[in-house]
Amino acid sequence: MDGDLSPADRIRATYARWQETRGASAEDYLALMAPDIEMRSVLGPDVPDTIAGPAIGLDAARAYFDALRRDWEMIAFPTEEIVAQGDTVIWIGRCHWRSRTSLSEVDSPKVDIWHFRDGKAVRVLEMFDSLGFARAIRLV
Repeated sequence: MDGDLSPADRIRATYARWQETRGASAEDYLALMAPDIEMRSVLGPDVPDTIAGPAIGLDAARAYFDALRRDWEMIAFPTEEIVAQGDTVIWIGRCHWRSRTSLSEVDSPKVDIWHFRDGKAVRVLEMFDSLGFARAIRLV
């Protein structure tokens, strides 16, 4: 990723590649992140799944993406809109995944809120259909 691009442009390019590679481009995400990145999700730590949050630091972020690729097959991940103000970038789109274990699918609206400092992401919050996720991994 080009360091001269705005955070919004970097997010746009990263998500486009994520969609094109069907989730095989986690290195692009990791390149956006500061060493002390804080990744949080609507899935709390009490959810018995590897991708339940939080993930603090680059090693934990890498483990999150490794688990996602291991446990889920991406079907689609289209971008609908990107909203930026200062060091905050909001990605709005959809995520459609198939569980490799249950073969159930989750097709959900998704919103990711990114906070940047000195050109690197320091916090990310992802929001998606947590009930659909729980159903796909047979928690409910």
